[in-house]
Amino acid sequence: MRALLTAIVPLILVTTPSAAQIIRRGSLGPPPPAAWVSAGLAQGGGWTVVDGTTQSRWDFGSATQYHASAEKANGGVSFGLRGTRAQVPLRYRSIDPAVVRDVDADANVSQLMANVHVGSARGFHSVFELAAGATIYSDFRARVSGDKLQPTSDTDFSFGFGGGFGYGFSNRFVVEVVQELMTHLHQRTGLAASEDTNARVYSTRIVGRYGLGRRQ
Repeated sequence: MRALLTAIVPLILVTTPSAAQIIRRGSLGPPPPAAWVSAGLAQGGGWTVVDGTTQSRWDFGSATQYHASAEKANGGVSFGLRGTRAQVPLRYRSIDPAVVRDVDADANVSQLMANVHVGSARGFHSVFELAAGATIYSDFRARVSGDKLQPTSDTDFSFGFGGGFGYGFSNRFVVEVVQELMTHLHQRTGLAASEDTNARVYSTRIVGRYGLGRRQ
């Protein structure tokens, strides 16, 4: 028995570091991606904008928003640009007593945001995002008549944050669900000092993320 132990112990000491090294290397899996691209849909709630330049009030309803982004990866954090677009129904009302206008309408609402995304690519994980950029209102049209409404285009500074969860099917394909609160800051031109020009919009987004390249 003593002779057998004498033979086995050195063998264990020699093979254990090699086996551990193999296990560690194998557990790492494929190299992480160098970048991420994503696409998805979001369902946003309604919000109101009061515009002093056109003397009008825009009561937006809920709408489906299309989402796409491209980000540079740096570990569990990625940085990049996010674009969204939606055709949103609204009630367009004049706030000028001398003008009578109250119609159902539609408008295009687009966003271009600098985005920071924090999240893993393995299994179930939490997600956190920060975004800042521009919200662009354009192509206001009355529903019944098709008449164009003012303004032709209007841009607001916007910022927001979101949180949620995701599941990584691999370290290159992830599906995430994120709830976001976005704040739009509209200009005060032509409005009373007491008018609230900040609009807060909640949305829930489901998105698929795909990794590209190999991070060194």
